[in-house]
Amino acid sequence: MSQQFLPVIACVGLAVLAVLCLPVARKFVLELSAWALRLTMLGLLCGGAYLWFRPAELPASVSRLLDGEPWLASILPDKSNAYFGICAASLVVMVLLPLLATLDVTRRLAGRRLERIRVLADEPVIVAAVAEPVPAVVESPAPMGVPVMRPVQRRTAAHAIAATSPR
Repeated sequence: MSQQFLPVIACVGLAVLAVLCLPVARKFVLELSAWALRLTMLGLLCGGAYLWFRPAELPASVSRLLDGEPWLASILPDKSNAYFGICAASLVVMVLLPLLATLDVTRRLAGRRLERIRVLADEPVIVAAVAEPVPAVVESPAPMGVPVMRPVQRRTAAHAIAATSPR
């Protein structure tokens, strides 16, 4: 690319970013970001699948990155293995999945639902009059006769039975 087009590309990029920063474009920005991230993740997975079949074509920048980060090399398998590309792509995609989920949720909320929520929030709140609670009248229960239990002796019980039976 020649040097004469760089200022034009920079000005166009600045204008596009300025338009995307406006509040009316928030749903579009979320849609665009979600699709860009989704396509990037699919491209990473396709690149990992490509490295499965051709592990010798690993880019030099990836080798330099792994040489500079020993903890990353300890997580991933050896660079010469066929499944290295799939493991590396899967690791990056797993890290980006929560960001994609966040973009999807905020994109859905930025649609018509947000407008309905704003309409509901702008309406005045109607406060209903609360009636004073009437105290409940507690009636005392009617008195009941309680039988008195006396110790019963056999001799007294025998005399009572004998007295009531005819002779």
